[in-house]
Amino acid sequence: MSFHEKSAWIMGLLISLTGVWYVSRVWKMSQALGETAPPTLGLIGGATLMLVVGAIISHIIIASISPEDADDTEDERDKQVLRRAGNISGYVLGFGIFAGLWHYYINSDGNLLFHIAVGSLIASQIAEYVLTILFYRRGT
Repeated sequence: MSFHEKSAWIMGLLISLTGVWYVSRVWKMSQALGETAPPTLGLIGGATLMLVVGAIISHIIIASISPEDADDTEDERDKQVLRRAGNISGYVLGFGIFAGLWHYYINSDGNLLFHIAVGSLIASQIAEYVLTILFYRRGT
């Protein structure tokens, strides 16, 4: 398994856990308020900090386990896999943002638009990591 594939596994797991944590916190806050919770710097900062710290620690671990694979140079296969995965995940992001904009147009809920945009970013990253793993496994 290449370093990029290991990284995709780790980052996919981290972003999924962070996304679930973020959505659950927004859901609980919204339930308590009786309406969509506004974005808070603490929540966004907490999610970002969790993701950054998790990424640093996990990449140090996978690099120390197999230092020969930790060279981050990309060959043609890596470039093709990462390009295709990024391209398709862009459609996920675009669809989510478009859906959020339509929801805002219909319901005028700016707080939910913000959370839909964050959710779209999370879903897009998860899609990119899943596709990266699939493309590496398929040999694309």
